[in-house]
Amino acid sequence: MHNGNHLGIINPLVDIYNSISLRYGLPCGGKDIDTFVGNIRLTKAVGNENFITLGTDENAPLYEGKIVYKDNQGAICRCWNWRESVRTMLTEDTKNAFLCIELIDERRLKGFENALGDLAKKVQDDLGGTCKISILDINSKEVSIK
Repeated sequence: MHNGNHLGIINPLVDIYNSISLRYGLPCGGKDIDTFVGNIRLTKAVGNENFITLGTDENAPLYEGKIVYKDNQGAICRCWNWRESVRTMLTEDTKNAFLCIELIDERRLKGFENALGDLAKKVQDDLGGTCKISILDINSKEVSIK
């Protein structure tokens, strides 16, 4: 049922990954690599990290134990890859982006792989970007992105 709400236009790169997220039903997100301080990691929040959620201007400190992406300055995304930070958001001026698609249900691996390929193709075809696809899992826990 259509409730009258529409997905707004943000910027071309965000619009691309939002379209992939909707098409495949997988969480997609993006961050500006050039804003990272040190390495990023997927980890649990200690509970004192500052975090200004995209779309607000108020600090909403994280709860201890919540899954977050963080760099050496603090959280860059919370609720896995769902709630992104103002500090690392993608803008029209972004030159280097970290785009992330998460898969929890390994039975959807083929759709996940298709989503990765479609995301890379759209970034290349529509924006002239270059992409490197890496999949992290229990056996492959690190990748260099810079």
